[in-house]
Amino acid sequence: MPGYNLFQTPTLGMRSQAHALNTIGINVANVNTGGYKRTDTEFETLISKTLQNESDLGGVVPKDYQRVDQQGFINSSSRELDLAINGDGFFYVSPTLTVSEEVYFTRDGSFQMSVLDGQTSDVTADDGSTITVSNGYLVDKNGYYVLGSAPDATTGLFSTTALQALRIDEWAFIDQDKESTTAYIQLNLDATKTASFDADQPDNFKFEIVDSGGAVRTVSLDFYKTFTENTWQIIPTADNATTISLTGSAFSNSAARVTYTSNTIQAKTTGDVPVLGAFAGLKAGDPITVADSTNNDGSYVINSVSADGSQVTLTTSTLTSGSETVATTLSSSQNVSTQMAFGGDGSLSSPTSYTLSATWSDGSTNAVTIDTSKLQQFAGAFLPLSYGHNGEASANMTGTQFDSSGHIVGTFQDGTQRTIYKLPLAQFQNPDGLEMMNGMVFRETPESGTVSTVFADLSGRASFTAFARELSNVDIATEFTRMLMVQNAYNSSATVFKTVDEMVTVARDLKA
Repeated sequence: MPGYNLFQTPTLGMRSQAHALNTIGINVANVNTGGYKRTDTEFETLISKTLQNESDLGGVVPKDYQRVDQQGFINSSSRELDLAINGDGFFYVSPTLTVSEEVYFTRDGSFQMSVLDGQTSDVTADDGSTITVSNGYLVDKNGYYVLGSAPDATTGLFSTTALQALRIDEWAFIDQDKESTTAYIQLNLDATKTASFDADQPDNFKFEIVDSGGAVRTVSLDFYKTFTENTWQIIPTADNATTISLTGSAFSNSAARVTYTSNTIQAKTTGDVPVLGAFAGLKAGDPITVADSTNNDGSYVINSVSADGSQVTLTTSTLTSGSETVATTLSSSQNVSTQMAFGGDGSLSSPTSYTLSATWSDGSTNAVTIDTSKLQQFAGAFLPLSYGHNGEASANMTGTQFDSSGHIVGTFQDGTQRTIYKLPLAQFQNPDGLEMMNGMVFRETPESGTVSTVFADLSGRASFTAFARELSNVDIATEFTRMLMVQNAYNSSATVFKTVDEMVTVARDLKA
């Protein structure tokens, strides 16, 4: 009987609307799920082609469409390991520590640190002892390892071709350090200061550098105003340094007239006037050699330099007292830095940089190029303004956080912040074609296209929001509106089914 075909349409209608209601229920249940992407159910007409015209209409079937490419709501957070993607792309995650072809993708940036069983490292503690620590890695809520890039050891650049699991426990970088090779200083020298080489009167600036062994060293620069207008002498010192010097040359000075006592050497002009600053750049402990004199040739050690720089006092009392008019050479193996010269406007004329060279008592060394171009000389107090260097000491990591480019920035015990990793983005030509899996992760499919790996700050198609996480893209008001529409459609199909059933019943009873 052809009338029985009438059950097909309302039955398919009820089944399709029930499927749509189930989809809506899943969306509503995940309204606050991190990174969840809703599914919309649409409907497709089903036509049955037969030889009988009365059965042409077959009903309707549901079609599900993933809305993976639509942005979810970004919710602020107080957690430093929360990160949201604003724009196109996914985080890379791997179910295994060793990255294989089984790589998944997620939008949920609610990360945490997880300690992996059996993964340990031996490190040196503060007291010098060796301890065994557990390795901690950045993972998502499923325990999958978040993948990123570490900076190249030579260039510091990041690559999208070598992704790895990211270790972020406090000991992860304890054995990594970077020697200081460049630095900069900005300060003001007092233009009104009286010229003097008094060892108790210099303007002093202390700063830190990292030596070749990863240890932090403190260097002191003493600034002396010389007796030549707008010029300054710099003398570097440091504890535990066997040698230390700034760019310059070994000290040498030929004096026309030299006066000796038992332990002093004074340089004078032919007119018997002290040569101010004759020993500029030398300090207590430096060697000095006398040559071409009548009675006092030899090598000595300086005990002090006079305030006017014309005389040195020695640690020994072996000189023959008197005054010589012969040309006498006074020299030292001590490196004396090139004097700084300022212009009348207070800006530095030369040199604009120095190289600090040091050898430390444990054999470690330093060769640091110091940018001094921002030094200035104005009336007023000696005023350090800023300092920085590119060294990184061996230190524990005390915290991590993200920036808008996807860098993971570590805060270290020595007060520095270092970029330790960078997160790439996985982008697809058709993200709606990805396969949705348990735990709100996705897998690549032929429909999604091949993954493309980019950095957010280079692609221009996305950015990161730190201290935030992306929730679902479900709009609860829209889902409730759809639910009412689906309910009405289901009820209407049920009414049609009931009417057909009543018609069949009447037809059955006619036979009786």
